[in-house]
Amino acid sequence: MPRPVAEIYDTLTLAAQQEAYDFMMYLLQKQQNLSEAMQKEARKQKRMAALSEFAGSMKETWKGVDPLEYQKNLREERTIG
Repeated sequence: MPRPVAEIYDTLTLAAQQEAYDFMMYLLQKQQNLSEAMQKEARKQKRMAALSEFAGSMKETWKGVDPLEYQKNLREERTIG
């Protein structure tokens, strides 16, 4: 603890010192939770980027192909009866 803060801390009553300690522990936990949340969000973004890249891997397959024309050709090719 910096010296001015430690001097003020030493002048407090035992109950006030305990309260100050509890508050510092709360701030520490809050900082750790924020860090964990940021890491989790970064991991989530990395996974989403990988999925997005994979999902778009076949997007050029049907480029220039008319779906109705393709369906019509499939129906003409099969033999009935």
